[in-house]
Amino acid sequence: MIQIKVDGKTIREFSNLILTLVQEARVDFKPDGISAKVMDPARVAMISIDIKREAFQEFDVNGEDSLGLDIEKMRNFLRLTDASEIIDLKYDGKKISMKTGNLSAGIPIIDPSALTTPKIPTIEPQDKIVTDLIQIIKGIKAAEGISEVVTFSVKSDELKIYAKGETDSETIEMTIPKSLAKEFIFTSDSKSSFALEYLTKFLRALESTEEVSIALGNDYPLRMEAPIVNGKGKVTFLIAPRIENI
Repeated sequence: MIQIKVDGKTIREFSNLILTLVQEARVDFKPDGISAKVMDPARVAMISIDIKREAFQEFDVNGEDSLGLDIEKMRNFLRLTDASEIIDLKYDGKKISMKTGNLSAGIPIIDPSALTTPKIPTIEPQDKIVTDLIQIIKGIKAAEGISEVVTFSVKSDELKIYAKGETDSETIEMTIPKSLAKEFIFTSDSKSSFALEYLTKFLRALESTEEVSIALGNDYPLRMEAPIVNGKGKVTFLIAPRIENI
């Protein structure tokens, strides 16, 4: 038996983050909270989410259980609710029921063994920068205007986000100096390029954080981490590099 109550904003952020990559996911319920790990079908990016029980208004989970959920159908229900409304979510062994006020819906369960749950790599890239999320979003939005690929470059005194258009003269560049970073760990110069589509969707889904941690290596996967649901949860995002001459 699973019975939890959670505000609409929390469950919406959880759902939107998963939906940046897939529509269905295995969600693990434990006495200390919930978690999910997903990978996109092209195996380019993956996301890991953990939310502590303290983020919920009520959290009654006996033992451990894993449920395959249609996250898209859950979001369709959430679109009918306000962020401040409390969602009552129950699992009776057959289906998930969601209710708020006089509105309710049943969400079918998917066999969790049929859903891919990736193993998140523990290897950390060499350079790490913690900075304001709004700065990263600004750099990504600027790159979207001219390219489908963005490059992150780290030197001893700065993080640079840039892209090139169809001609060498068409460029966009944003620099975050070390002095503006909240944390700056530098090992050696590094540079990697990534598909903008994945980064854009992920950053758009972040609702409750003002900062993001970026770990980068030379032609190495990008690792982003951010606190979510007002510090009561964490999301980790990894994306494979694109080896291109840009």
